[in-house]
Amino acid sequence: MKKPLEKTLIILSILFGIYTILGQTDMLKMYNIPTTANEPGIKLNSKILVSNLVDYENGDFVCYEYKNEMLGKHIRIHRLLGKANDIIEIKDGILYLNEQDFDENMELQHFYSIDFEKFQELLNKGVITKDVQGLRKDGKMMVILLDKIAEQNGLSNQIKVEPKNQADNTIKEMYNQNWNLDNFGPLKVPQGKCFVIGDNRHNSEDSRYIGLINESDIVGTVVKKL
Repeated sequence: MKKPLEKTLIILSILFGIYTILGQTDMLKMYNIPTTANEPGIKLNSKILVSNLVDYENGDFVCYEYKNEMLGKHIRIHRLLGKANDIIEIKDGILYLNEQDFDENMELQHFYSIDFEKFQELLNKGVITKDVQGLRKDGKMMVILLDKIAEQNGLSNQIKVEPKNQADNTIKEMYNQNWNLDNFGPLKVPQGKCFVIGDNRHNSEDSRYIGLINESDIVGTVVKKL
């Protein structure tokens, strides 16, 4: 019985050593997801595998280093949708990459303004759950919904889109333009920079708010969602 146990321990030690080396070099690393910013693409509290051996392209989820006063230096994850010389523009909530509608075949979610009765109906049908993100405002519910769920329930025209030229103060301070989260750009990405954005378009602190990220800060590409 002793020899099989010793072999098992040796194998486990080797596997642990390999995993440690992969993690320390970012060749393959696992991260937990503490945010809804990328839903539905990456779910809250899920896990992902990230590698720096895989080249990233527009549309990929990437991990990058970011630093702020609250958390210090940490890792963030967003979808890459703009590399050097790409032109980014968001018009009425739709993102265009080099004048092409990138959102056309994407699964995204946005804020929708719906009657409280309709909200209760969706709850009763099980279309949405009680933990759905939302708030009551002006007699209606502001609810984050999957766009396809909104379409299936005849709510597509209830999407909450910020009007053009209604500046978001944070975005204006960052880019010195009268832009907001739904009407942004056009912006040409300079060399060495990247534009990243969350799939949860109305609940994501991404390049619209924090600015373009340094390409050198990207530590890897998401290769697997667990």
